[in-house]
Amino acid sequence: MIKGAIFDFDGTLVDSMFIWDKIGETYLRSLGKEPKEDLAETFKTFTLEQSAEYYRTHYGVTLSVQEIAYGVNEMVAEIYRTKVTLKSGVRDFLAKLYSKGVKMCIATVTDSPIVEDVLVRLGIRDFFVEIITCADIGHSKETPHIYRKALEILGTKKDEAVVFEDAYHALMTAKNDGFKVAAVKDTHEPRQAFMRAIADYYVSDYSTFGWMKTMKTALTIAGSDSCGGAGIQADIKTMTMNGLYAMSAITAMTAQNTAMVSSIEESTPEFLKEQIDAVFEDIYPNAVKVGMVSSSKLIHVIAERLTHYKAKNIVVDPVMVATSGSTLMKTEAVTALISELLPIATLVTPNIPEAEVLSGMTVQTKEDMEKAAKIIGDAYDCAVLLKGGHCINDANDLLYANGIYKWFSGKRIDNPNTHGTGCTLSSAIASNLAKGYDLEASIWRAKSYISDALAAMLDLGAGSGPMNHAFALTGKYSESNHENER
Repeated sequence: MIKGAIFDFDGTLVDSMFIWDKIGETYLRSLGKEPKEDLAETFKTFTLEQSAEYYRTHYGVTLSVQEIAYGVNEMVAEIYRTKVTLKSGVRDFLAKLYSKGVKMCIATVTDSPIVEDVLVRLGIRDFFVEIITCADIGHSKETPHIYRKALEILGTKKDEAVVFEDAYHALMTAKNDGFKVAAVKDTHEPRQAFMRAIADYYVSDYSTFGWMKTMKTALTIAGSDSCGGAGIQADIKTMTMNGLYAMSAITAMTAQNTAMVSSIEESTPEFLKEQIDAVFEDIYPNAVKVGMVSSSKLIHVIAERLTHYKAKNIVVDPVMVATSGSTLMKTEAVTALISELLPIATLVTPNIPEAEVLSGMTVQTKEDMEKAAKIIGDAYDCAVLLKGGHCINDANDLLYANGIYKWFSGKRIDNPNTHGTGCTLSSAIASNLAKGYDLEASIWRAKSYISDALAAMLDLGAGSGPMNHAFALTGKYSESNHENER
């Protein structure tokens, strides 16, 4: 239940961001100085006092910080007094919160006298307990001090309050400090896709806003499986059944069935880049699963683009050999995987044969699994989930993360149809990471999902057939593994 709301002012409650587009240049020109840069961008995270100091140190303005701040405030105040209006639906939304007993305050960069005047003029001042400014706190919104102070004033717990912000950097600050955040759409902030991805709520218009959490999203970068049991198709089914909106960037088209892979046609590096860009620039994913990538050039594109977009929750399934026994990854691709992709991964999920390649050692025992996982994890600074399903034990998997070992027990299910198990497990883990579960909980939940998909006993194809990813829709699943969920 929401008991407290912390609102930014400009761009969040009122349409006023247009003021800051040119006010820096306008004020500087009033002093006879010509701007050398886009001051709106320079001052984006500055307090007014920091902006004034910048005028003094970079433009030789001899006025004091207080005099500069006063001059800018006077210029800005006149615009606020005459032109600033509420964003659509704000008054009714605030009234609804107020009627439900939600305590509200404002946390803003703008000076409090200006904010006070506008709130009174627009008839919404009585809704707020207090106005807090960055100048009062002595910190910009690059740090969470202002939100913590607001929480103290409201007297609510952090998980009972929501921070409303229209700027990406401020939203990230609050989110990283553990606050629930609502991203408010404003045309002056170009990173709407990024904001929607990280926010708990998204406000495109207060008139239509409801407390519905934004749907989490995931991107799979992998090859297409024409028989639908593995690759892109398995990933999309898994992500969808785990409650996510799934997106894809296809690394290769394969002609395969449950018995063999007869042909592989790779995407070009240029086309793969365009696919990844198209996704990230519109619907920023909460997690990324990387599966079959058969060439070093494609791996380079993936690593470069994921680094460029600062992708989070990257799960790499190093698909080197298909369930049917066909080799899917070239030798130079393995080298590129190790040098470029593993260092940016949150988690890598090799099976025993893949772990042998990555660690350079033979893996035959439980102790070998621990040694190999440590070699891989320490070498590439990523968590490792070494899957034990290749005849070493009864489907027990080993997680090595931050120097700590964690075994995940699993009962071997007598089902010869295991096509796509690796793809499915890694996609399920990525899905749960996207929903905010920690790594251990994500693995438990993913193992439960894959156990039920196997236990549904789907039997299709002449070889190792696919699982029933949609078992929950048919009711064909067991509850045997759910006690491990956290």
